[in-house]
Amino acid sequence: MTLDRDERLYRLDYDWLWSKPPHNDGSVAKLRVILEASSKIDEEVPSAAGLQLSLQNVVREWLESLPYSAPPVWGAGGWAASVVEEEPRRVVVEVWSAGEDVADGIEDAARSLYDAVLQGRAVSAVYEQVPRDAGDR
Repeated sequence: MTLDRDERLYRLDYDWLWSKPPHNDGSVAKLRVILEASSKIDEEVPSAAGLQLSLQNVVREWLESLPYSAPPVWGAGGWAASVVEEEPRRVVVEVWSAGEDVADGIEDAARSLYDAVLQGRAVSAVYEQVPRDAGDR
């Protein structure tokens, strides 16, 4: 499976960010990612420590690898992320960005999550574009 053909990789929706109100006014854009593991995830790629990983642990390893860390918020160059829900085989993460580079931030966050959590694992992803509010800056 190549990166460009994997349907689990988020494709940026410029209409959501720029065409629909509040347009590109600097307000926050938030992408909710619903991750669900198949029963096979515990049999897959071990962590760097050699331990088998649950979906929650895979997500935590990703978050803790990011340069900015102030739990419950982590992030990198222009974007941030937080876990908003955890269940045994389901984790909901929100990533967000704002400002004039909002599109780059959302795209970078989604790519980082894909590379660390989804690629090579039996995990599905559903992306929800959270409605934007012009007052949220």
